[in-house]
Amino acid sequence: MLLRFVIRNFLSFYETTSFDMFPNNKRKKFADHIYTEGKIPLLKLAAIYGANGSGKSNFIKAFDFLRGFVTKGDYLSSLEFGLDEYFFQLAAKPSEVIFFQVEFLYSKEYYFYEVDIRKNEISEKLSLSGLGKKENIVVFERKGTEIISPSLLMRTAARQLLSQNPHTSLLYLNNQFPILNSEDAQNAYKWFNEQTEVITINSIVPRLIQLLNNDKKILKFTNQVFSEIGLGIKSLDVKTTSFDDWIKHNKNADELERIVNNDTSSDNLNIARMQNNRNILDISTQNAERRVTELLFNQIGQEGYNKQMNIRAQSDGTVRLLLLMPALHDALYKGKIIFIDEIDNSIHTALIYNLLHLYGVTQGNGQLIFTTHSTILLNQQKLLRPDEIWFTEKEEGNSLMYSLNDYKIHHTIDIERGYLDGRYGGVPIFHKTDDADEL
Repeated sequence: MLLRFVIRNFLSFYETTSFDMFPNNKRKKFADHIYTEGKIPLLKLAAIYGANGSGKSNFIKAFDFLRGFVTKGDYLSSLEFGLDEYFFQLAAKPSEVIFFQVEFLYSKEYYFYEVDIRKNEISEKLSLSGLGKKENIVVFERKGTEIISPSLLMRTAARQLLSQNPHTSLLYLNNQFPILNSEDAQNAYKWFNEQTEVITINSIVPRLIQLLNNDKKILKFTNQVFSEIGLGIKSLDVKTTSFDDWIKHNKNADELERIVNNDTSSDNLNIARMQNNRNILDISTQNAERRVTELLFNQIGQEGYNKQMNIRAQSDGTVRLLLLMPALHDALYKGKIIFIDEIDNSIHTALIYNLLHLYGVTQGNGQLIFTTHSTILLNQQKLLRPDEIWFTEKEEGNSLMYSLNDYKIHHTIDIERGYLDGRYGGVPIFHKTDDADEL
């Protein structure tokens, strides 16, 4: 579970910006949106609003960047345009230090991780969080190639490992070579690697068909959601056939047949075919037989007529919704923290409304944090608590982030109308020019 996330000098976030998942205990509406099992209550939802260019996507990118740094050994060195692109650019004397802090709960322990990322040096620190009630207990502190704390018997080995990998997180290195001998360090890595996920506008799931075929719980969840929010889809099936039989009925698949026949690993085929961000089919080998697996949508037609349609016949919104299903399932039932940029991308606001309502009332143990422009979701009587709503706004190029909970919001106020009227900020501002009348 995520408690808080702090950013400084990353993309448009120049000044220290703090985001948290703490509920306002004075608000009693939607008590099922709060997890109370731990030492402190935490929210299960957060919606982030703001004008285009205000920093919403950069917030999602910030966590994605931190996650990549922790879980991938070559992350910084593999950045396409280098680290310079990620520093705040609109200051006369720009800082060259990206700073992150994240406080989280994993395996019944609360952790506090912070990192300074410079071009020539990494400093990071992991502690057991005292939750503001007592002092944090340091698990490790690293500066450059030196481990400051704790005192290690393997200090020479640690220095050598860091010297060889100066731009790599110690959490990642320790997962590969457990020099710290620390369960807490392993837990912190697992939280980033296994319990968090980021979905951007352009995200795809190459193994989606395989996932739905192998995990019947996710397939069942997808069918439940699709039937409840009204897509005109009776059910979603995963169909597997022999590749030789399939190719007989798909005469336009000559190139695919050539690729499969020329694959040197034909005894262990694992091919996912994508087209326009859609999972068209998977080809694999099972018991020495080549097999094709496809998704089929049982769609409702006129006078009760049903027909199985492939994914190419589905709308962009249906495909986008399908891609969200595994993540939403994992947020509800596997305790994952899911970040989604523009959750309403290609999806009707009424569908997102129903989807979030279903998520809110379903008992689970994960968190969903998303950006959106859909103001219909700003309904404190039926969908979101004020402490679940955040805004981003820009001042002189710097993104500011703040919660609706900072305002005195009566439980009867129409938040959507207030937001559109500019009462809380986070909306586009149009400046009339002298030429406006000529347009």
